[in-house]
Amino acid sequence: MHVGGVGGDADTDLALAVNGRGNYYLPGTSLAGAFRGWMESLLGEENKAQLKDIWGDHESDKHGASFLILNDAEIQGKQKIEIREGVGIDRHTGAAAERFKYSRAILPKGAEFPLNITFDSQKGEPPAELWYLLQALEQSDIRIGAAKTRGLGRVQLMNNLKIEKQSLNNAEGLFDALINGGEVQNWTAIKANHEYKAPENLNVEITWTPRDPVMVKAEGDGIAIDMLPLVSQVDSDVWFVIPGSSIKGVLRAHAERIVRTVCQVDIAKEEIEFDEQIQVSLVEVLFGSAEKNSGKSKNGKPKSNGQIGMISIDDCYAKISMSATDWAKVENATSMEKDLKPHLKAALGGKGDPYKTLQPAMHVAVDRWTGGAADGMLYSVLEPIGVVWDAIGLQVDLARLRKYHEDLVQPAIALLLLVLRDFANRKIPIGYGTNRGMGTVAVTDMKLNASGTLDDLPGLEGEISLASDLSNLDAELRQQLSDKWQAWIAQEMQKEAV
Repeated sequence: MHVGGVGGDADTDLALAVNGRGNYYLPGTSLAGAFRGWMESLLGEENKAQLKDIWGDHESDKHGASFLILNDAEIQGKQKIEIREGVGIDRHTGAAAERFKYSRAILPKGAEFPLNITFDSQKGEPPAELWYLLQALEQSDIRIGAAKTRGLGRVQLMNNLKIEKQSLNNAEGLFDALINGGEVQNWTAIKANHEYKAPENLNVEITWTPRDPVMVKAEGDGIAIDMLPLVSQVDSDVWFVIPGSSIKGVLRAHAERIVRTVCQVDIAKEEIEFDEQIQVSLVEVLFGSAEKNSGKSKNGKPKSNGQIGMISIDDCYAKISMSATDWAKVENATSMEKDLKPHLKAALGGKGDPYKTLQPAMHVAVDRWTGGAADGMLYSVLEPIGVVWDAIGLQVDLARLRKYHEDLVQPAIALLLLVLRDFANRKIPIGYGTNRGMGTVAVTDMKLNASGTLDDLPGLEGEISLASDLSNLDAELRQQLSDKWQAWIAQEMQKEAV
């Protein structure tokens, strides 16, 4: 998770928020913004007045201030932070785009913080939406902070929820609140009386296995080994990880390639900046777009038509945990001949040959004149060759897609399915070294699970195990998506012709 703060940090471009005590925290404003945005998706445009009854309205005296009060949440314990590197890939060169490399401090998976919510119920019982909000948090349906669509910000309410009702409009209730803290409510009974239905969404779970070594390179080099796989802390251990930002990046690049091909649009000229290279119709709707200033608003501030993507992709973790201390010894091993292998074996649990799981590989550039090794171009990589990974999780916010781009719902889903088809057919490698024999994956299963009102997506209800060629999609859905996709292409080509 990343919630940014004012100021900076010498170690990173995007630092975490720190409170007056010098501890990392989540401001109540960040929590309120995320919760209100989720509730707006739940209620829809037709129930804006109901939303304002709960959250208030600063533009009108009718609703006043919010009845929901959220405290700042300070991160519990001595929490170590991690630095994640981000980079844009130039669509011409395939290398890092100029001026698009940055670092972000994050709170690793497993960090805990208290959530204190007060609802000022002046009209009797709290609204049902409050109980839906808590159930959404239990089911990890809400993301908080920055980079929510790139693997960060997913939270889950733990099992120690305590709800107290305080009646402060009479003497008996006031004394009870002061002495006992209020009347404890039965959360199980509340849930039974308020069935939660998530906003319209599409979940995709991709089960896969690596055919070649798959990894994302850690920013720091080792001593005995130059390039190491990226790890991330989960509770007290560390795990190999492929950030959601890496997966989203390669899927986006492939979606751009599809759209440019079918619309017969050449990639922009080489001198065009990276942020203009990725401005591709429909792809920006699905994967998001950076801010692009477009004139002034009524208050004189620059207007922006940037938007968050409709697709969110989770970080993907390996099924191998290691103690942070043992992995640090691998990073600091001084020799492949002496101490690397025993440190690797200890980190992997002390069983078997560690080189069958993590193999040191030597790479060298060949001098084009001598035919021998180029001077200073020998390097080593610790390649994961026997690592099993969790499934890749992908979510599409259909409610927001429908709200802002109702006419593009079917073309957008068609484009997503084409990307998933190509991923399942090994056309999209992921991670580091994809041009050098790494990153190829074999998809073993793709499960789609859609919920909500799906009148324009017939046959997508419930769970579907998707075939790699999409052949088992509902026939009516395939036809509708194909028609809308072709109509959108024709419309785009007409724009280009004009």
